[in-house]
Amino acid sequence: MKTIKELISEGLTEVAASREILREENVRRVYKQFPELKDIDDQIIGIRGNRLIAVIDKDEKLIRRYDIAEEELQTKRDRIIARNGIDPDFDVVKSICDKCDDTGFTKGSDGTLKVCSCRKRELEQCYELSGMSDYSSYRMKNFRDDYLGNAGSRKKIRNELLKAMLGISDGDEKSSLWIYSAPPQSGKTFLSVCVCKTAINLGKSAFYVKCEELAGLGSDTLESLKRIDFLLVDDFADSVTLYNNVGSILNSILEVRAAANLPTVLVTPFPKSELVGKCDMRISGKLSSARLISPEGR
Repeated sequence: MKTIKELISEGLTEVAASREILREENVRRVYKQFPELKDIDDQIIGIRGNRLIAVIDKDEKLIRRYDIAEEELQTKRDRIIARNGIDPDFDVVKSICDKCDDTGFTKGSDGTLKVCSCRKRELEQCYELSGMSDYSSYRMKNFRDDYLGNAGSRKKIRNELLKAMLGISDGDEKSSLWIYSAPPQSGKTFLSVCVCKTAINLGKSAFYVKCEELAGLGSDTLESLKRIDFLLVDDFADSVTLYNNVGSILNSILEVRAAANLPTVLVTPFPKSELVGKCDMRISGKLSSARLISPEGR
């Protein structure tokens, strides 16, 4: 499993090559239009090579002569550039993206880093690698507070999930485990995927997985789930933890994440009290101290 930072880092090699290609094309275009400028630059390069030899030979007179010659050529060069309105930095490697300076991340007014829009390809790839290949159309901008009514409650749940993802606590509770409990068909999966994508957009490592699918993940992926910044387990149910070794797998993941205080959200249609009473006993104890996110009156 590759994180968004790893994917962007890999992509920067391609960006560096593209920047150099653009520089070479720009230099070629300027030299073709102004051959006298190319002639001067060639002379400057030759002088610098000869000066290096003079430095090695410690010939101070020759070094000074080459310095004067380069200064004269540089003056001619500056005149040609100014006279013809040529960009003085035409031969300098420039960033392709002005927003992030090709780092892949932009910084908001509050100092928060966010994946730049120029890294859309890496973002989509990371979503797929992070368990969300089936939810390409899910976006937080499409989340509606008034879906099925009770806009205030939905907005509160959204904000609490975002706080959970960021590890923000309003109270004295220390648990890094949250239970998001809401009725069926209330938009839990949509919101969960959107929050997971938001985490990745903020440069975090995150993963979305349905509880029953934990048993089918490879050992490398399961190990990575223990240490990523944010984990969201959907369709959590007491019955799932009792079969196919899911309880043991989830317990191992939760223990490591709890020790590192890494936020984990279990999404379920069942009340917390019911889950605590019926889950695999290793999971049950952890659920009892988990924080609860749920609609009012549930």
